[in-house]
Amino acid sequence: MCFVIEGSNGELVGFAKGTPYDHHDLPDFSGELNKIYLLREYHRQGLGRRLVGHVARRFLTQGVTSMLLFGEARNPSNRFYEALGAERLLDKAGNFHGGYGWRDLRSLAAVCPME
Repeated sequence: MCFVIEGSNGELVGFAKGTPYDHHDLPDFSGELNKIYLLREYHRQGLGRRLVGHVARRFLTQGVTSMLLFGEARNPSNRFYEALGAERLLDKAGNFHGGYGWRDLRSLAAVCPME
């Protein structure tokens, strides 16, 4: 699935893409926030939260109750995921490499506006 935000003149403002996640290395998660992007001038307006919420709610309608994402460990946007309640996913040695997860998409959807 992919959700898109367009500006008033039809230009692409942002998008979020969700895909099934069925890898055996992290069996607690069944959905993946595969991509999310928002033009910088639209940051801090609630649009990213809205995009993530739409992905979470669509997954819930499909019976998917958990989701993860893989990003860069030093990306400043990681604070956004943490503010939405994502937990850092650590490797077996306890190191963080940029993975985040939500084990309960109902909780995530509850903090993300629909409109």
